[in-house]
Amino acid sequence: MPISSWPSDAARNPVKILVVDDIDANLVAMRALLSSDELTVVTAGSGAEALEMLLVHDVALALLDVQMPSMDGYALAELMRGSERTHHVPIIFLTAVAQEARSSFRGYESGAVDFLYKPLDERVLRSKVAVFVELHRQRRTIAAHADELARLAHANALMITALSHDLQEPLTALALNTELVLQRSESPALREAAMRQKSATALLRRQVSHLISLAKTPGGELKVCAGTTDLALLARERWQSGRDSSLPLSAGGLKTEGDTVGQWDARLLATAIDQLLLQAETHCNAAPINMLVDGTARGAVVLRVSFDRPLNDIAAAHLLGPALPLGDLPPPVGAGLREIERIARAHGGSLVASTRTRDGTCFELMLPRGEGSSVTAAASPRSD
Repeated sequence: MPISSWPSDAARNPVKILVVDDIDANLVAMRALLSSDELTVVTAGSGAEALEMLLVHDVALALLDVQMPSMDGYALAELMRGSERTHHVPIIFLTAVAQEARSSFRGYESGAVDFLYKPLDERVLRSKVAVFVELHRQRRTIAAHADELARLAHANALMITALSHDLQEPLTALALNTELVLQRSESPALREAAMRQKSATALLRRQVSHLISLAKTPGGELKVCAGTTDLALLARERWQSGRDSSLPLSAGGLKTEGDTVGQWDARLLATAIDQLLLQAETHCNAAPINMLVDGTARGAVVLRVSFDRPLNDIAAAHLLGPALPLGDLPPPVGAGLREIERIARAHGGSLVASTRTRDGTCFELMLPRGEGSSVTAAASPRSD
C-alpha cells in the first residue's frame, strides 16, 4: 500500500520507523522523503544512539546503514535481535558497497529482511517501507482486538457467574417445596407432578453449575489432539481396566444412551475417567459405583459417575472446595478434581460435582461434541 493511501485515521496514531546513519545529510534526506502525518521518522547518528532510541520508541521498521564507525549495522542488528524489546523489528540494510554475496549473507545472518543499495531508488524505498508499516498497523490492530475480546470475555464470565448464582435461591426454594409435597401429599397425581418437578429442578441445578464452571477464567489450558472418539467405548474400556485393577466396580454398572461420538482427545479423556473412578472408589464407602454416558443431547455428551453415599466433611473439602455455598447447588470443584476440570475445559466443557444426604454423590463431565461430529437420533439405553 503506498504511503499516500494509508487510512486517514492513521494520522491520529502515527507509526514510527528508525533510520540509522552516521552522515547527517543522509538522515535529513530520509526524514524529508518518508515523514508524513501518518509516519514519524526517528533518526540516530550511531549504533549507540540507535539503541537509546529503541528504548524509548516502538518502531515498525529499522533502516540501518552498514558502514558506520565504532558499531556497524551488522553489530547493531545482532544487538537488536538479542533484545526482547526489539528482536521482532524488521531490519533493512542500506549500503553503498558493491552487491557481493558475502556481504549480503552476513546481513541476513544478522537478521535483515532486505538490502537496499545506494544511491537509493525513492519509489522502491517508499514501497518497501509502506509494506512493513502496514504490517505493523495490522499487528497493532490484531493486538487491540485481542485485548478487547479478552475484556469482553471477562465481563461475560462475570455476568454469567452473577446470573447463575442469582438462580440458586429460587432453585433451592423450589427443591425444598418439592420435597415437602413428596413427603406430605397422599395424592398420586400430585406426587407424580412433584416427581417431574424434582427431575426438572435437578436438571436446572446441573445446567447452572455447568454455567458457573464454564465462566471460570481458564488457566494453564492443556493441548488437545482431538480425533473422532466414542466416549461410551472409552468409558467401557476404562471401566474394565478398573475391574482389572481390583476396583470393585462390578458392584455398580455402566450404562450408555444415544450417540456418544465426538471430537475429543482420547488420551486426556481416559485420564479423566480413570481419575473420576479412582475418586469414586476412594470415597464411596463400599457403595455401588455407577457410570452413565448420556449422548441424547445434540450438542454435548455427558459422562456421570455416581454413588448413593454423601461425602464426609474432609472428602467434600478436597473434592468440592473448602467452603460449601448456601442453598442446594453444588459448589465449584476442589483440588481433588482440579486436573479433571482442566481436561474438561481444554475441550470446551465443564465438570461439576455434588453431594447430598438424600441423593448421594455425583461427578458430571460435560463435553461439547466438537466440529465435524455427526449426531444421530437418540438410541435406547444400553447397560453393561
